[in-house]
Amino acid sequence: MHGPHDVGGRDGLGPVIEVFKDPDQPPFRYAFEGRMHALTAMAIAGGAFNLDEQRHGIELMPWAHYTDSNYYEHWLYSVEKLLNDKGIITHEEIDERVRTQPAGSFTANPPKPETLSPLADKMMGVLWAGTPHNVDTDQEPRFAPGDTVRVRNINVASHNRLPGYLNRAVGVVHWHHGAHHDPAASAHRQVDEPNHLYTVRFDKADLWGSEVADGQGDFHLYADLFESYLDPADA
Repeated sequence: MHGPHDVGGRDGLGPVIEVFKDPDQPPFRYAFEGRMHALTAMAIAGGAFNLDEQRHGIELMPWAHYTDSNYYEHWLYSVEKLLNDKGIITHEEIDERVRTQPAGSFTANPPKPETLSPLADKMMGVLWAGTPHNVDTDQEPRFAPGDTVRVRNINVASHNRLPGYLNRAVGVVHWHHGAHHDPAASAHRQVDEPNHLYTVRFDKADLWGSEVADGQGDFHLYADLFESYLDPADA
């Protein structure tokens, strides 16, 4: 997880743009964003691809393209790539649709209809209820709250949910969430494999050094990490 999306703990990116700190800004800043959210959710619910495939598709964006585009443009890139790769619709067909789209035909953020179609009603349920990713397993967890663990040094091109700045860091297991489906198995093989999930607590000085930590107040960082990312600290 070391692409342009993995910016945690990275220096030199400048301050957060002020508009993004505004709690009253609209949920969708541009007309296409709400549609992009709905299209992605419908494709996942319809079985075209799964959430981890969609996330990995974003990770494959070229750095320059990623950093020069907004959040839902990342979704658009991934969805178009997945639909093309799976033979559902080609890049050329999408380009032709864009070319022939009538000017001014895109209404920004249309209101919710009073009567929903069966598909729309299903999608509202998916969007509001979410999709649980916990998986039943007889496999016992390796760790328990209070155990000291070390994050593995993982540098792979495959999909994972490990922030790069946590590589080799030592922390303490704070909570065990049970087993959830493994994101790599889901993204690359479209199968649900159990992987125990933990919240791990890290000391700020261990992550960023005492000079940086001294000016940041009293806090710890908590990260949700899969068992396959962890080893006992004394191993």
